[in-house]
Amino acid sequence: MKSKICPNCGTKLSKETKFCTNCGATLKSNNKQINTKINDEVSLVEDSLNQPNKGRRLSIAIIGILVLTVLFFIGNFFLKDVDPLEKPFSPIDELAKLEGKWYDPTGIILGEKDAIIVLTRKDNIVEGKDENGLFEAKITPFGSNNYQAIVNLRGVKGDFELHFYEDENKLVFFSTLTKSSWNIKKLKK
Repeated sequence: MKSKICPNCGTKLSKETKFCTNCGATLKSNNKQINTKINDEVSLVEDSLNQPNKGRRLSIAIIGILVLTVLFFIGNFFLKDVDPLEKPFSPIDELAKLEGKWYDPTGIILGEKDAIIVLTRKDNIVEGKDENGLFEAKITPFGSNNYQAIVNLRGVKGDFELHFYEDENKLVFFSTLTKSSWNIKKLKK
């Protein structure tokens, strides 16, 4: 048989006893007080144990938000100039832009405004020649509307950077050595 202990005087009592036979204290109400006190202590221990975890979780959440914010701004900085509709660079497409007949609008380069230069694609380059044999070029693309060329003009060989202005159908040759430039224009079909 199990026994109870009076919380007031410490006398051992039987389990069914509601009052202490020694001091007369009510045992049932004391048990409620003891249970309430124990529950309060357990709650305090649980709260104190959970407190560091709450702080840790909050810290992790704040750090996570900061990292995502930084990544967002870095991504926007590097990707702001990317046009999702822009086609990727294709050497074949770039070379196809140059194919056709061209003329010297100033007449300075070839000696006459009506002289025709024919640019044709061969593999990964465009080769160009005029009808009088004054101009020869081998052109390779290195970016959208940007090219490199080795040009033989009237027996003088040189390296040129080229830029194609599509809206004007104009191909500009620029010599980095002499800092000079000249252009040819595409004949309309």
